[in-house]
Amino acid sequence: MKTLIVAATTFEIQPYIDRIDHYPHTHYLISQVGMIQTAYQLGKHLAHNKYDLLINIGIGGCFNRSLPIGAVVSVDRELFSELGAENDEQFISIDELGFGTAHYPALQNSATRQLVHNLPSGLGITVNKVHGNTSEIVKLLNQVPDACIESMEGAAVFLAATETQTQTIQIRGISNYVEKRNRATWNIPLAIQNSNAVLFQILSEIYRV
Repeated sequence: MKTLIVAATTFEIQPYIDRIDHYPHTHYLISQVGMIQTAYQLGKHLAHNKYDLLINIGIGGCFNRSLPIGAVVSVDRELFSELGAENDEQFISIDELGFGTAHYPALQNSATRQLVHNLPSGLGITVNKVHGNTSEIVKLLNQVPDACIESMEGAAVFLAATETQTQTIQIRGISNYVEKRNRATWNIPLAIQNSNAVLFQILSEIYRV
């Protein structure tokens, strides 16, 4: 099985890069931060390369306080949460406008789902700016009450996977809760350590190494 690991930044997958010789059937792509860069870089790469599995890995902010900082979540569906229009206080999604869809499920068969079956799962929202304002967070949760985790790349990966019909996993280490911005409560190193540990488990299951 040929696998592509997709991350926004090098530091989010440095533990994997340090051990890449253990996984000769894997490659990685650093997409850069944000949905636009990710869509462009991944689309360009997949136009010339075919994979059996995409694994998007990174950190993210979590809305679910029952999950501890450092926990790793499997994102099973994604939403471009800002894609649409405002009608005064009302948000109209791109789906409601009739110009496409903002919703992308993870493309997974039973074997792919089995690789992440022991992880908590939920809806990821992909944003251009991470939330750090209380009133904006309340507004968002009224709009998307089942949001679990936010990132700046996830939905772009799922879109590319859908267009190329490639099996896809997204794992996110929780670095912080989505709240008024307070870096003192973040734990990025733990989120990276734990998400890469899960990545190693997945790759070991695939390649039996």
